[in-house]
Amino acid sequence: MHRASRLILIALGVIALGGCPRELEPPPAAGDPCATETDCNPSGVTCGALRLCVGGHCEAGQSLHVPCR
Repeated sequence: MHRASRLILIALGVIALGGCPRELEPPPAAGDPCATETDCNPSGVTCGALRLCVGGHCEAGQSLHVPCR
């Protein structure tokens, strides 16, 4: 019985020292604001390595590869 109460006290101490977890925050928006993929790529470029418009912002890197004809 004495051992069980000691484990409970240790567990309560760990919980008290750990505190509450911090709130999750969304990552900062990366890239320029956009409405379509044409806002993220050089004017007139429609093939090759392109950047996508995701969630209203251009991706940091080129992730779409469209073959040029």
